[in-house]
Amino acid sequence: MKRILIALICALCLTPVGAAQKRKKKPPAKKPAATRPVETKSVARSIGSPVVIVTKNGDRISGTLVDLTAYSIQIKSGTLESTIALETIASLSFGDAPTAGSGSQGAAASLHADFAQDATEIAGVLQSFASETKAGIDYTEYGRRLTELRRGADRFIQQYSGAESPVEARVVGLVAGAVTDYSWARTVWTLKLGRGSDHTVSESDSPVVADALALYPELRTAAGTGGKFSADKIVAVLWKKAAERIDRVRSALGGR
Repeated sequence: MKRILIALICALCLTPVGAAQKRKKKPPAKKPAATRPVETKSVARSIGSPVVIVTKNGDRISGTLVDLTAYSIQIKSGTLESTIALETIASLSFGDAPTAGSGSQGAAASLHADFAQDATEIAGVLQSFASETKAGIDYTEYGRRLTELRRGADRFIQQYSGAESPVEARVVGLVAGAVTDYSWARTVWTLKLGRGSDHTVSESDSPVVADALALYPELRTAAGTGGKFSADKIVAVLWKKAAERIDRVRSALGGR
């Protein structure tokens, strides 16, 4: 009889435990919601929004968003569309760009006196160089003037490379970018002279050509034909980009 009672007690004790184990069984984990469609919708809603880009060279570009991928951003400014590699971008923000009036005046007011004086001087040298390229300059004179420009610009960049003011740091970046454009143009011009009647270059001819094409993707269509690129057109675009940076320097200095 004892054995029968013990068996019944065990059976009664085991049944709730088994049931409890079944009740405590965790439901299968829910699969996380896919995030890709949300990203796509977010980008789609941003199409047409104002966007402001500052490149690692200090170039500031504004326009409206056309497309954004994991590798590049495409914007439209006026009638011109540009595709910019994300790896060349220092900052990207959505929203209207500040007006040229109060923004430039406020920026100029925040400059230290010594910096403003030195920056105004180097901006004048850059502006003079830009005017000479527009008027026409030969290869030898261009090299001589570029050496003088780089000597002064290098001193300015080294002296103020640690500037804490965002405006001053931006001016330094723009000066460095303009000098880089002019230096790249000299390299491409040199490559052109070694081509005889064929005034085209390719990416494999020099890292400078590859870097210029990466920084300014529009060169591929503006200067390229079947993997070859017009040296003259590359030089012209680099001079134009340098001149645009100089204008931004002068604007940051309050038009000085």
